[in-house]
Amino acid sequence: MSTPHPTGPPPRRVRITSPRREARRPGVRRPPAQELEEQTGLGEVYLSALLKAQLRLSLAILLGIAVVVLGLPTLFVLVPATRDIHVGPVPLPWLAVGVLIYPIVFVAARIYVYQAERIEREFSDLMGQR
Repeated sequence: MSTPHPTGPPPRRVRITSPRREARRPGVRRPPAQELEEQTGLGEVYLSALLKAQLRLSLAILLGIAVVVLGLPTLFVLVPATRDIHVGPVPLPWLAVGVLIYPIVFVAARIYVYQAERIEREFSDLMGQR
Protein backbone atom coordinates (compact mmCIF):
# COMPACT_ATOMS: atom_id res chain seq x y z
CA MET A 1 0.00 0.00 0.00
CA SER A 2 1.31 3.39 -0.81
CA THR A 3 1.23 6.29 1.52
CA PRO A 4 -0.23 9.52 0.19
CA HIS A 5 2.31 11.92 -1.27
CA PRO A 6 2.45 15.17 0.74
CA THR A 7 1.85 17.41 -2.28
CA GLY A 8 -0.71 15.29 -4.09
CA PRO A 9 -1.02 11.94 -5.76
CA PRO A 10 2.18 9.90 -6.22
CA PRO A 11 3.95 10.26 -9.57
CA ARG A 12 3.22 7.64 -12.20
CA ARG A 13 5.77 4.96 -12.84
CA VAL A 14 7.81 5.44 -15.97
CA ARG A 15 9.27 2.50 -17.81
CA ILE A 16 12.79 3.18 -19.04
CA THR A 17 14.01 1.14 -22.00
CA SER A 18 17.32 0.93 -23.76
CA PRO A 19 17.60 2.77 -27.08
CA ARG A 20 19.46 -0.29 -28.35
CA ARG A 21 16.57 -2.34 -29.66
CA GLU A 22 18.87 -5.05 -31.01
CA ALA A 23 20.54 -5.62 -27.64
CA ARG A 24 20.29 -9.18 -26.43
CA ARG A 25 18.46 -10.03 -23.29
CA PRO A 26 20.52 -11.79 -20.65
CA GLY A 27 19.92 -15.51 -20.55
CA VAL A 28 18.81 -15.76 -24.18
CA ARG A 29 21.15 -18.16 -25.96
CA ARG A 30 21.60 -17.87 -29.68
CA PRO A 31 22.93 -20.69 -31.79
CA PRO A 32 26.58 -20.30 -32.80
CA ALA A 33 25.61 -20.37 -36.49
CA GLN A 34 23.52 -17.24 -35.95
CA GLU A 35 26.51 -15.56 -34.31
CA LEU A 36 28.54 -16.42 -37.38
CA GLU A 37 25.89 -15.29 -39.88
CA GLU A 38 25.35 -11.97 -38.14
CA GLN A 39 29.12 -11.40 -37.90
CA THR A 40 29.04 -10.66 -34.19
CA GLY A 41 32.13 -10.61 -32.00
CA LEU A 42 31.52 -14.18 -30.93
CA GLY A 43 31.06 -15.23 -34.55
CA GLU A 44 34.42 -13.67 -35.35
CA VAL A 45 35.99 -15.69 -32.53
CA TYR A 46 34.51 -18.91 -33.96
CA LEU A 47 35.75 -18.11 -37.45
CA SER A 48 39.17 -17.05 -36.17
CA ALA A 49 39.53 -20.34 -34.30
CA LEU A 50 38.67 -22.29 -37.46
CA LEU A 51 41.18 -20.35 -39.53
CA LYS A 52 43.91 -20.79 -36.91
CA ALA A 53 43.32 -24.54 -36.75
CA GLN A 54 43.53 -24.76 -40.55
CA LEU A 55 46.69 -22.65 -40.59
CA ARG A 56 48.36 -24.80 -37.90
CA LEU A 57 47.56 -27.95 -39.86
CA SER A 58 48.89 -26.46 -43.11
CA LEU A 59 52.11 -25.29 -41.49
CA ALA A 60 52.67 -28.65 -39.79
CA ILE A 61 52.28 -30.56 -43.07
CA LEU A 62 54.42 -28.03 -44.92
CA LEU A 63 57.15 -28.27 -42.30
CA GLY A 64 57.10 -32.07 -42.45
CA ILE A 65 57.39 -32.08 -46.24
CA ALA A 66 60.13 -29.43 -46.16
CA VAL A 67 62.18 -31.50 -43.73
CA VAL A 68 62.01 -34.52 -46.04
CA VAL A 69 62.47 -32.67 -49.34
CA LEU A 70 65.34 -30.53 -48.07
CA GLY A 71 66.73 -33.13 -45.67
CA LEU A 72 67.51 -35.83 -48.22
CA PRO A 73 69.73 -33.71 -50.47
CA THR A 74 71.37 -32.24 -47.39
CA LEU A 75 72.10 -35.75 -46.13
CA PHE A 76 73.68 -36.69 -49.45
CA VAL A 77 75.87 -33.57 -49.42
CA LEU A 78 76.95 -33.89 -45.78
CA VAL A 79 77.58 -37.66 -45.86
CA PRO A 80 79.52 -38.38 -49.06
CA ALA A 81 79.43 -42.14 -48.50
CA THR A 82 75.69 -42.14 -49.22
CA ARG A 83 76.42 -40.95 -52.78
CA ASP A 84 78.25 -44.17 -53.56
CA ILE A 85 75.41 -46.51 -52.54
CA HIS A 86 73.61 -48.09 -55.49
CA VAL A 87 70.32 -49.95 -55.61
CA GLY A 88 70.86 -52.05 -58.68
CA PRO A 89 72.18 -49.73 -61.38
CA VAL A 90 70.57 -46.61 -59.83
CA PRO A 91 72.45 -44.44 -57.30
CA LEU A 92 70.60 -44.06 -53.97
CA PRO A 93 70.41 -40.22 -54.14
CA TRP A 94 68.65 -40.41 -57.51
CA LEU A 95 66.30 -43.07 -56.28
CA ALA A 96 65.50 -41.20 -53.07
CA VAL A 97 65.00 -37.75 -54.59
CA GLY A 98 63.46 -38.92 -57.86
CA VAL A 99 61.17 -41.72 -56.68
CA LEU A 100 60.88 -42.16 -52.91
CA ILE A 101 59.73 -38.60 -52.21
CA TYR A 102 56.43 -39.08 -54.07
CA PRO A 103 54.92 -41.68 -51.70
CA ILE A 104 55.91 -39.46 -48.77
CA VAL A 105 54.20 -36.44 -50.36
CA PHE A 106 51.14 -38.58 -51.14
CA VAL A 107 50.86 -39.77 -47.52
CA ALA A 108 51.28 -36.19 -46.26
CA ALA A 109 48.52 -35.05 -48.61
CA ARG A 110 46.18 -37.80 -47.38
CA ILE A 111 46.91 -36.86 -43.77
CA TYR A 112 46.22 -33.21 -44.59
CA VAL A 113 42.87 -33.98 -46.24
CA TYR A 114 41.79 -36.25 -43.38
CA GLN A 115 42.72 -33.70 -40.70
CA ALA A 116 41.18 -30.76 -42.63
CA GLU A 117 37.91 -32.68 -42.95
CA ARG A 118 38.02 -33.47 -39.23
CA ILE A 119 38.50 -29.79 -38.37
CA GLU A 120 35.62 -28.77 -40.64
CA ARG A 121 33.39 -31.55 -39.26
CA GLU A 122 34.05 -30.40 -35.68
CA PHE A 123 33.32 -26.81 -36.69
CA SER A 124 30.05 -27.85 -38.37
CA ASP A 125 29.08 -29.82 -35.25
CA LEU A 126 29.79 -26.75 -33.12
CA MET A 127 27.68 -24.59 -35.40
CA GLY A 128 24.85 -27.13 -35.17
CA GLN A 129 24.65 -27.58 -38.92
CA ARG A 130 24.91 -31.38 -39.00
